Amino acid sequence: MIFILLLFTFTTVFSIEKTQFIINLKVPICKNCVYFKPYKFDGKFYDLGKCAKFGKMDIVSGVIEYKYACNCRTNNDLCSFNGTYYEERKHENITLNILQNE
Repeated sequence: MIFILLLFTFTTVFSIEKTQFIINLKVPICKNCVYFKPYKFDGKFYDLGKCAKFGKMDIVSGVIEYKYACNCRTNNDLCSFNGTYYEERKHENITLNILQNE
């Protein structure tokens, strides 16, 4: 009985290690969208990036305050999870495109 239990446990762990599940693999990535405006301080803080598709203009100064991209992707009235307004950024240099996808 103990041998069967150990064999089952080993098989289960071994099977889990060989299978890889990546969630959200097929949805568009904001950083590859034409509307994505990265955070100016450092390009690594994608959560602080903004979406140039959605925002509000101050009627006095004319300054536009864009919404955060992560908020747009979690709001069904804006871009939503599926990236309703996503438009892929076209790169002339394919190397740049590969580096941005990493």
